Amino acid sequence: MLLALWALAMIVPGFYAVAVPLGAFGFSADNNGAIRDVTSPFRDAAASPAASAGLRVGDRIDLSRMRCNAPVSGACAGLVSVLGGLGGLQYVLQGRTLDLAVQPAAGGPARVVHLQAASAPLDWPSRLVLLANTLVGVLFVLNAVHLVWTRSSPMTWGFFLYAMWFNPGQSYAYYAILQSWPLVVIVQQVAEAFAQGAAYAGLLIFAVRFPTDAPEPRWHRVELAAPWIGVVIAAAMLLSAANLFGVPTEAVAQTVFLSGYAVNAAVILLLLLRRRDLHPQDQARMRWAIAGCAIGLPAFIFAEICQSSALLYDIWGALPPQAVIGLLYLLQGVIAYFVGTAIRRRRVVSVAIPLRHGTIVTALALGLGVPVLYLHELAATYQESLHLPEWIWPLVVGPVVLIVGQRLHEIGVDLVDHAFSRRFHRAQHQLAHAAAAMLKAREHATIDHLLVEAPVRALQLSSAAVFRWTDGELRRVEPVVGWMRDGLRALRSDLDAPVLRSLASGVPERLPRGGWRRPGLPGDDQMPCLAVPVCGGAREGLAVALFGPHITGSDIDADERGMLREFAGRAAVAYDRVETELLRAEVRALRAQLVARGGAPVGREAPGAA
Repeated sequence: MLLALWALAMIVPGFYAVAVPLGAFGFSADNNGAIRDVTSPFRDAAASPAASAGLRVGDRIDLSRMRCNAPVSGACAGLVSVLGGLGGLQYVLQGRTLDLAVQPAAGGPARVVHLQAASAPLDWPSRLVLLANTLVGVLFVLNAVHLVWTRSSPMTWGFFLYAMWFNPGQSYAYYAILQSWPLVVIVQQVAEAFAQGAAYAGLLIFAVRFPTDAPEPRWHRVELAAPWIGVVIAAAMLLSAANLFGVPTEAVAQTVFLSGYAVNAAVILLLLLRRRDLHPQDQARMRWAIAGCAIGLPAFIFAEICQSSALLYDIWGALPPQAVIGLLYLLQGVIAYFVGTAIRRRRVVSVAIPLRHGTIVTALALGLGVPVLYLHELAATYQESLHLPEWIWPLVVGPVVLIVGQRLHEIGVDLVDHAFSRRFHRAQHQLAHAAAAMLKAREHATIDHLLVEAPVRALQLSSAAVFRWTDGELRRVEPVVGWMRDGLRALRSDLDAPVLRSLASGVPERLPRGGWRRPGLPGDDQMPCLAVPVCGGAREGLAVALFGPHITGSDIDADERGMLREFAGRAAVAYDRVETELLRAEVRALRAQLVARGGAPVGREAPGAA
């Protein structure tokens, strides 16, 4: 809990930065002290205190004159507020002053530049991104805490150590508050180095143990090496902080970030290699973890390189806008959702479903956000002539964008489903064809056969069986798929409550992996995961169909559950029709017997009556 509180303390001040503008000196310097920018985060050089004071790109902070030999000195306080960050994120509290010893790029003697921080309010896109990053960062940490609290193991501890440092939350507001106490900042940087080392080690341990938390012999050396890799990274991070004592460390900082890329690549490779040896259902969970890591890990490291290293600046000569860097951090939140889902659920749906919906939401957000941003900038240019108040954006434009976005999302999902989910629509067509055949059936066995085999073929399921009311109990009927012939034959109310709940409610009931155990059930890979009631008139339970997961190991998703529920409803109509025909035949047979014995006919059977 103490580690979690520390992790939250670093990112929660982001809410303060959303509401209250921070200050800035208007320049960025790398870990060598080289000044790379004299404008950000201001719009132009005229608003930047650094540019107004004569600082130029290429000037260099004199680290030897400002080193932190005395951690409580004013020079040290100034140095910790400006070193080690690019991208315009070197924020301070408003009103702070700084005496900066600078070596001019053009040569000549060093000079001392006096700077006073000016207010640097965020524009509304950056403020919105910061709010989203802070919220997602808090949820990221809390998700990892919950996993450790409820499923404490080396696997969940490894993910928690990773989430403690590498989450989407931004810490520059936290550092802006700490800069008044240079010694505290130095202690924070030492703790930060150990936290990063522990995070990389924890991520490697997670990759070796997920999803079963059982160590595999051939990956034992990787697990043993993980703490030592963390120690090396922590030592390199400590070394990169030596610039506070006059030593240029940009090369060390770039090496740390590149080593982070190497560790992340190794983690994804480990997950891919280990997936081959898992059971199908664990393979489905592994695909969730791989997808989350493949999206979140590179985005986070790239954002860190933009913000805290000059590597990208040296390659491209420029950095992305602050809002774009914030969006890269936001992608890191994908890991919390994907990994958390894969740990909590022993059976998951196909990872393509959240990826498809997430892609649609992202595309729509960009498609709507960019025009609105352009419109806002255009309106700001003609603010005086248009006389548009600021409240029109949150109260008028915002709700319109939300309504339009919701409608476009529905249309987009439908279009993408038709374009990329042909298997789903093919399954719908196959089940519709089977339902039509059931309505023409003349005996129960035909319906039983279609109710079992049609969904298996259409949805590629691993198992299926039907239990139908026969002689006062729910008995298993033939055929079955994935079940032993001498397996479970009948359902009992005292032992099979998870299944019978579906008959009571009239809706499909999900069966969690391991949540229903009886002798005679299929193996773990084919264990039923869904109970679908077959209900006749007035919700009278006629039968219950049990379906296993897909042969790939993924769970039956919500759309497929709806499809199976509709298919079971057609089966109920078919069962009722067969029962009606059987009763009619029985009535006709009884009337014929009565006539044969010389009795008078009671009356004619009304058309359509049972």
